Amino acid sequence: MELLKRDYLTLDDDGENICMLLDTSHEAVREVGQKMSEIRPGLEMDGKGWEAFLKYYLNAENPALLSDLRFDSEGDICKASYKKMSGFTRAKGVTLGKYVLSLLGEASEKGLYCVIRDEGDYIDWK
Repeated sequence: MELLKRDYLTLDDDGENICMLLDTSHEAVREVGQKMSEIRPGLEMDGKGWEAFLKYYLNAENPALLSDLRFDSEGDICKASYKKMSGFTRAKGVTLGKYVLSLLGEASEKGLYCVIRDEGDYIDWK
């Protein structure tokens, strides 16, 4: 069951997991990633790059969303999921999706670029 759908982000409930897929090849996400790469030359904001950034950012800004969140990103897809345990898990997944959408939609206002500039050395980019 589709819970949230945007051009570059989908959130689904398959009965067992709540899964978010972020398409990093989409123009809007790619533009933010390019600005991040300009700030930190050599930074590759593909699925794994966004995974590393989201882990770091959520840990600092909203650790409740990071709790129990599993990542399995590859190529141009950043994939994150929660094992469905209750109705609360669905709400948590929707909150994560909306959080990522607002983060990308307001990248400069939320200080996303400042995080890359000032804290990029602390992010585990592996």
